Amino acid sequence: MTDDFVPAAPPPRQTTAYLKKLFSEVGFTIDARRGQNFLVDLNLIDLLVRTAELRPDDVVLEVGTGTGVLTERLSAGAGHVITAEIDPRLAQLARDRLIDRDNVTLVEGDALAAKHRFAPELLAAIDAARAAHPAGRFLLVANLPYCVATPVISNLLARPRPFDAAVVTVQREMADRMTAVAGTSAYNALSVWVGGQCHGQIVRVLPPSVFWPRPKVDSAILRLDLQPERRSRIADLARFQAFVRDVFCHRRKLLRVVLLRLAGGKREATARERVGAVFARLGLAEDARAEDIPPDRFVELEQVFAAG
Repeated sequence: MTDDFVPAAPPPRQTTAYLKKLFSEVGFTIDARRGQNFLVDLNLIDLLVRTAELRPDDVVLEVGTGTGVLTERLSAGAGHVITAEIDPRLAQLARDRLIDRDNVTLVEGDALAAKHRFAPELLAAIDAARAAHPAGRFLLVANLPYCVATPVISNLLARPRPFDAAVVTVQREMADRMTAVAGTSAYNALSVWVGGQCHGQIVRVLPPSVFWPRPKVDSAILRLDLQPERRSRIADLARFQAFVRDVFCHRRKLLRVVLLRLAGGKREATARERVGAVFARLGLAEDARAEDIPPDRFVELEQVFAAG
């Protein structure tokens, strides 16, 4: 080591004071419509990364780059990170922070082209990274903006090659729904869609104080692990998702009544016969409701109903 060697300064920690100073210097103002709540507890940022258990060949998707603090840590352990940031001002701040990270692709723009579709540019970046790391897993690791958490996770699970695991911060209520079991108040269509394909676990509940600006509700770190065998039992993902949504539009009505409507109306004899055959084959109780049926049972229900 030479006498004039100066070690590189560690990157600044993302604290509230740091963000306020940085944003003041660049004239950045928070856009609440985009769910800009920055995680300012370094221990929790590290917990996100540790929970993902990164491997050198993994491809990681992050939605909501922010200033690039989480991206920086992800890139240190993964093969490649694709990160999407809708706000061009934040995207530039992240580029400055990540300038030396050759294994990061930053996609500037909305991750979603529509409610049920990802932006083509983002999909192209994901596919290219996965092709370059064929032995690695595909992970979603992100401090997800509340406004896109559900469509991001739902749309990834609808893809032919979904994530292998997801470790994300989401609104506590959303985490409860994604991990809810049948018969509980939080159980809904999202519970079935996610629960029919993944094992879910709430890793940590987060109070508003660990974010800046502070949200009005609690958040949670959620881990989802894809279970390929369970997912493979869903014959048609799009059809199953639509069926679950339709049934849960009337979650508190008797399931028989809801299925009669979907089958063509209770006045039609063929509809009554079809629904009766479904109940008989699956051994469903006459007073069964959608909220009482576990995800795996819903998979059976949809397939039997579709075959009728």
